Amino acid sequence: MEDSELAVLRVEIDKIDAQMVELLAKRFNITNQVGALKAQKKLSAIDPEREARQAQRYTELANEFGVKPQVVQNLFRGIIDEVVVNHRAIAMQTAFQ
Repeated sequence: MEDSELAVLRVEIDKIDAQMVELLAKRFNITNQVGALKAQKKLSAIDPEREARQAQRYTELANEFGVKPQVVQNLFRGIIDEVVVNHRAIAMQTAFQ
């Protein structure tokens, strides 16, 4: 592969990375709204049933798009863990208002 080919591919990767970060920001914006609703309704930051359904969905999506399911599971586990941290913080803020 020529250096120019490599550079072109890396530019494409960088564009996709930027799109992924933008989507992640949008996702966190929405999950923060979910966290606020959960706090108002005094619901737990963790929803094991939803997480189980989503884990199955992530595996199905991974298989559909030809990505190793464990890679997708690991990615979303990290995202969900951060969402739970955010939901707990929102609940604490709401409790002191």
